[in-house]
Amino acid sequence: GWMQFCFLLYHYMHAVEVYNGIRIFITCYVWMTGFGNFSFFYVTNDYSLTRVLQMLWRLNFLVFFLCMTHGNSYILYYICPLHTYFFLMVYVVMAIGKEKNYTKWWLRMKLGVCALIINLLWDSDTGIFEF
Repeated sequence: GWMQFCFLLYHYMHAVEVYNGIRIFITCYVWMTGFGNFSFFYVTNDYSLTRVLQMLWRLNFLVFFLCMTHGNSYILYYICPLHTYFFLMVYVVMAIGKEKNYTKWWLRMKLGVCALIINLLWDSDTGIFEF
């Protein structure tokens, strides 16, 4: 709760002096959400379309409503697309070969491959995002 309070203060008061701290808070918040989603899938083994649609609804309904009523773009509320992306990433990683998620090395291998793909896409100079 205190991180969300700091987010609001930062955005409404334009407190640029705490920008780096807010970036750290956002990173922690996204990690905690991703870990919560990972834990849900690991414990319940529920990869149903209903679960995905419920999560996408919860993550995006209010933002969609705000965009429609205020005329803002979706990316203005950047935390929702960020959480949506990472939810879908965790879902895909956990759903691939879900029957083997409880073996000793399968889940570790999937997470390692995911980390490698993320590193290649965002941290390596591959030229993929150059327009």
